[in-house]
Amino acid sequence: MRDLNRDFPDQFRDGQSQEDLVRGRQPETLAAMTWIVSNPFVLSGNLHGGSVVASYPYDDSSTHPQSGHKSAAPDDSVFQHLAHLYADNHATMHQGNICPGDNFLGGVTNGAEWYDVPGGMEDFNYLHSNCFEITMELSCCKYPKGSALPEEWRSNKESMLQFMEATHMGIAGLVKDQLGSPIEDAVVEVLGIKHNVTTTKQGEYWRLLTTGTFTLVVHAVGYQSSEHMEVVVTDQHQATVQDITLTKREMSVKIDSVNDSSDQEVSTLSPSGFLSPPDYVYHHYDDLVAFMAFYGHHFPHITRVYTIGQSVEGRNLTAMEISDNPGLHEPGEPEFKYIGNMHGNEVVGREILLVLIKFLCEGYGLDKRVTRLVDSTRIHILPTMNPDGFEVGHEGDKQSVVGRPNAHGKDLNRNFPDQYYTKPRENGVAEPETQAVMAWSKQIPFVLSANLHGGSLVANYPYDDTPNPRDRSGHSWPSPDEETFKLLARVYSMAHPRMKTGHPCPEAGEFFPDGITNGALWYSVSGGMQDWNYLNTNDFEITLELGCTKYPQHQELHTYWEENKESLLRYMESVHLGFKGFVLDSSGQGVPNATVTVEGIDHDVVTAADGDYWRLLSAGNYSVTVTAPGMDPATREVEVKSIMYVDSDSGLVGAKQYNFTLQPDSGPVWSLVEDFELSENLAQEHYLSNEEVKVVLAEMENTYSEVAEAFINDADWSTAVPGLKMGVETNTSMPKVAVLLVGGLYGSQPVGREVLVRLARHMGEGYKKGDNIVTMILRMADIYILPAVDLAGFDSASVGTCSYKDHHMMDKEAGNSFKGKQSVGAEAVKKFMGRFNIKLALSLEGNGMFVRMPWDEVRQEDSKTDAVEVFNMMAKTFLTSHPVMKKKHSPCDGTRIMGKKVKNAFPTGLVHGGDLEPAMFVGSMQDYLWDKLNIPMVSAHISCCNYPRPRNLLELYKQNLPPILKFLELAYQGVWGKVTDSMNNPISNVNINIGGKMEVTDKDGIFLTVYPEGQHKLELVHKAFQTKTVRFTVEKSRMARRDVVLDSLAPSLSYHTMEQVKDSLQSLVDQFPHSAQMYDHPDLECIKITANLTSGPKPVIRVVGWSMVGVEVSLALAQYLVTRVGKDDMVSDITDKYEVHVLFGKASPVSNTVATTTRCAAKTVVCDQTLGRAVERWAEGRQGEIFRVDFVSGSGQVVGRGRLGSIY
Repeated sequence: MRDLNRDFPDQFRDGQSQEDLVRGRQPETLAAMTWIVSNPFVLSGNLHGGSVVASYPYDDSSTHPQSGHKSAAPDDSVFQHLAHLYADNHATMHQGNICPGDNFLGGVTNGAEWYDVPGGMEDFNYLHSNCFEITMELSCCKYPKGSALPEEWRSNKESMLQFMEATHMGIAGLVKDQLGSPIEDAVVEVLGIKHNVTTTKQGEYWRLLTTGTFTLVVHAVGYQSSEHMEVVVTDQHQATVQDITLTKREMSVKIDSVNDSSDQEVSTLSPSGFLSPPDYVYHHYDDLVAFMAFYGHHFPHITRVYTIGQSVEGRNLTAMEISDNPGLHEPGEPEFKYIGNMHGNEVVGREILLVLIKFLCEGYGLDKRVTRLVDSTRIHILPTMNPDGFEVGHEGDKQSVVGRPNAHGKDLNRNFPDQYYTKPRENGVAEPETQAVMAWSKQIPFVLSANLHGGSLVANYPYDDTPNPRDRSGHSWPSPDEETFKLLARVYSMAHPRMKTGHPCPEAGEFFPDGITNGALWYSVSGGMQDWNYLNTNDFEITLELGCTKYPQHQELHTYWEENKESLLRYMESVHLGFKGFVLDSSGQGVPNATVTVEGIDHDVVTAADGDYWRLLSAGNYSVTVTAPGMDPATREVEVKSIMYVDSDSGLVGAKQYNFTLQPDSGPVWSLVEDFELSENLAQEHYLSNEEVKVVLAEMENTYSEVAEAFINDADWSTAVPGLKMGVETNTSMPKVAVLLVGGLYGSQPVGREVLVRLARHMGEGYKKGDNIVTMILRMADIYILPAVDLAGFDSASVGTCSYKDHHMMDKEAGNSFKGKQSVGAEAVKKFMGRFNIKLALSLEGNGMFVRMPWDEVRQEDSKTDAVEVFNMMAKTFLTSHPVMKKKHSPCDGTRIMGKKVKNAFPTGLVHGGDLEPAMFVGSMQDYLWDKLNIPMVSAHISCCNYPRPRNLLELYKQNLPPILKFLELAYQGVWGKVTDSMNNPISNVNINIGGKMEVTDKDGIFLTVYPEGQHKLELVHKAFQTKTVRFTVEKSRMARRDVVLDSLAPSLSYHTMEQVKDSLQSLVDQFPHSAQMYDHPDLECIKITANLTSGPKPVIRVVGWSMVGVEVSLALAQYLVTRVGKDDMVSDITDKYEVHVLFGKASPVSNTVATTTRCAAKTVVCDQTLGRAVERWAEGRQGEIFRVDFVSGSGQVVGRGRLGSIY
């Protein structure tokens, strides 16, 4: 719960930016604020209870004592009059002591004098609108009985009426131009009262004033200020009407002598640009405050003097705003600041900034360049950040440190939070001056600034220090915006007659090419202000060393001004370099805090309260993306030129404008359609830490227990690398394909980690919701996911680092450590591979957008493996399914690395790692898997940036979900089968070469490989069996079965009785009922063999065994054919086209010889006439017989008979 009368913006507690005005306010407060500023209220009252008194502004003070300290507003007399008007006409309030403990003289009080109330509504009205408001406490009881209300009405009636009539006290009128048109937002100033009111759209104004004579002057942008007018206000509540006509201003520069008459307005500039000569003297604190008050008083239409805080010794840090609309951030207009005298004894900046204030104020409206600059830019000048130190320093100090620190002895340019170091004695605690500047810098959307120092002569730009604590100097440490900072530094140095020489201080022995230097290269400074600004705000700041002497004699100040004048102006104008614009939502409203990202430059800016942004950049073409919570990103190409654009109508200068319109976030819609509404997968706030990855995997096992099994600390490998298995148990004869997905193989390329964690959720939720594709994949394959291999490398990597400064840094990561044993992650993966029968693998990596295949290290002058078809299939499946890779030949061309656009620096399409120069992938996992384990693996590089910002993760996931699913669908495309002997016994350890891809049968004789579609061959080798080559065909998205029977190198045959023959034939039919069938014949045992018994009639081949040898050969042939249907190319060809009928006599053949193991002489072939007649009866009426084979013994001849007779 919040007290609404403590919830309004406070002048002493809160900032003045629009963002500060609305941040954290309650809905009721925001509604009241909007109502107040949206209507031309003149007078209002805020009715309370709990006392009986009229309280008037201010309600608090800068020091916030609890009570007893009056904090008077500039219109204190008006407020006292209004408060007394109410109290004096109230039945009891004027007594001042109605409630216990009250003692209010006349029944009125200044709010802060009663008790200090920051955030009160009456102060907000006075400070942020034209409305004067007081607070009326109406009763001692806050919630009196209803019966008391009539009396309360009687007590307040006259007060309320009199108070409303007071709306007409003071002055009122219209402000018009010469054509009689109203002028909106004209400033009505009453000299001597530092509070102005402005006109409405109709040019109306009302200015409450007490009785007296006042001097009125009116200002408006683009118009000459009015003449001073004497206006008399009477004691009647009847406004004095004073209409004003303003004349449009014609800007011109008149180079004449300054008029000496003090009572005539000076309207000409001297050749040096002033209305009167500057005083080149040192301004101590009181002099400085008076100087700024003077120019704030004499140029109120373009200035605002304000305080950002206090020094250790209580001196105000006084700043001046110079703008055509002081006190207001104009949407689209950039904000600029100069800070001087950070080191108290470096004083030149302090004094030339005071001269600059004079130059801008006096030149406005008279000098076209100055007017354009002020109209186009909101300029803030803080002449001294260290007023305490200045008072300690002394004139003539060349290089001492006397007065350098603040009153606590702290060097303020070592006191800011640093990206690398916190040093207890330097920046462990922020000094008051530091705190004030940081708060100021975050309140206002500064775009460009400079920090003015002394002791050398150079323009110094970020970064100021390096991450190496031993660095003292000589090591440059560029920021992501190195080129832009160099440009800005040169703007200043090249306009300075001595700075640009690069060797302005001979005694120092320093050389600065073009008069600029990287801060760390000069000397390493942690805790500097310029680095803090760049890293924590939108502000680009450089440090300007203005002279070799820190505190020169005052007689030299004129020279310093003349040397720096042009540089100061050009640098301020540089706030309009780069590009700017607005980020709008779909209804055209500005989007605050949207992030503007320039591809390849790891530094973003955010939009201000109105959705406006400014991005300083050196010339070039850039790809810019804007993101905001709850909205889709928008990307467009931006061209930046080395020029500033001047509007032909307004004459205002500004960067080229590029607006972005963001549509409502389509993520939930995409998630509904493509990702099963997984809100966790839409998150992109940060990368998961190593521990968070483990927690998420464990949670998936619980959430998707049917399909997920987490491996965390339950095996020697999983203590180092967490994993997840996803799959569904099935009862099919076909073995499941084990697929490995790897992420985070290189710790500095963690995009794969995030994508694979999201993929795992997708698979689990898809199965839970019955998705066909996910269910099919999990039934056909076991998916093993190792999302984070290089845990240590991830911990040492930095988000936003897009490339390696040296590719040899990769050799320290797990991905390049498979040759040795130095990486815990690589060794764990090796152990994992020994546990699971992985068939194919995919790694997701950064460092480009392409797909990489072995070899990564060239073998025998060739980067290609023997299994080109397999690797091409895997790589093309991913590439052609990726929405970016498949469309763009070079997706990363034009990417900026460290601010520099690169061309042809990234591989494209499908590449062999060994073809890349330089050789980056040495000791890679994919080479290890293929070389040692014959497991094919490809690496998909899915991001041009190694470690992109978290806001890119969702888009990366969207891009890579389809190609990963397509890759997983390869699990059901290829060939598998069972290898047996002629007796249908499985043969293990058969080596199978499938187009260079080697497989080995398991204990059940099973083999399986993923393979591209088409017709192929496989070769089977076993030391105890004949080598065999068979053909197979793979269709898209189908796993072909190819069983194979191998023939023994030492076959054994024996004679069978006819009963045994019959039993053997029956056994074949029982084992292979789809391809073998016995059928009845009165005199024969018959078996029919064909590929598909249920298919239609086929041509017939008849086989008969006529003798004991013939019977055995026929039986062996029947066994050979039946057991090899679909397993042997030749047998398959025969049985696909023909029916083979093998016939045996029912009685055993009669042999007239004795069995012998020696070679026997040829004899006349003996034909069994009974068998012959039986075969003839079998053939009678049978159609389609095209070929006959008779196995007989007694002759070594092969005899063929055809229509034309016998052939021998």
